[in-house]
Amino acid sequence: MVDYTTIKETFTLPSKGKLYGNNLPEQITLRSMTTQEDMELLGYSDNEYKKLCDTIDACVVGGYPISSYDMILGDYEFLLHKLRVVTFGSDYNMVIQCPNCKQIVRSTTNLDEIKVIEYDPKALINREITLPMTKQVVKLSFQTPRMLDRIKAQAQEYKKKKNKQGVNYELLFKVMSFISRIDNEEIDEVTLEDRITKLPLKDALYIVQKGEELNRKVGLDTAITAKCTECGYEVSTRFQFQSEFFAPTFIEE
Repeated sequence: MVDYTTIKETFTLPSKGKLYGNNLPEQITLRSMTTQEDMELLGYSDNEYKKLCDTIDACVVGGYPISSYDMILGDYEFLLHKLRVVTFGSDYNMVIQCPNCKQIVRSTTNLDEIKVIEYDPKALINREITLPMTKQVVKLSFQTPRMLDRIKAQAQEYKKKKNKQGVNYELLFKVMSFISRIDNEEIDEVTLEDRITKLPLKDALYIVQKGEELNRKVGLDTAITAKCTECGYEVSTRFQFQSEFFAPTFIEE
């Protein structure tokens, strides 16, 4: 069997391994993807995040004590970007609409230049919030890719259980995923589910807002600036996953 050369590169996790317990390495080495791995990535799965994480894990050189499926979203998204870089390079073409000239244009972003927000214990020292309506104190949890797959699966199961096909239960399980404790008390899932369904909507949405803010405190800063190729306007936008991410168009120079 021909042993084709693969690209390997070592990266420091945004969390530096500090959010998973003791004695975890802060660096991970990734190799470039193979055609087999891309075929598996493009296959159908009910658990889209698991499929992406399986691909990341397969490309980790020497293994790592924790699967990317159980890493915080900031580390997972970072590794996904870096896997794309070692496989195809850092140039990534996005299709955007310029707010100035309204044209749909292609813009190239350098994935290596996206800012990384690293672990800062001072920024994470207090993960507790006080809900605006009920005044309960909630300790927030980081989300993981496994949680995101589970939210979708739980919502579908709950819909069948309740036999209410016109109801979207994802908000319920999304709120639950962000909660570690309420009033310094760990609450079992059944009890928590009941409490969240009766929670004022303002409190529920506040938990989601603050939870998503917590997710963004470690990882990639997805705010980017792209130049419109038609009028030269500097477009401020968010990074977007598009087909070019794992299926880039190669342009001959």
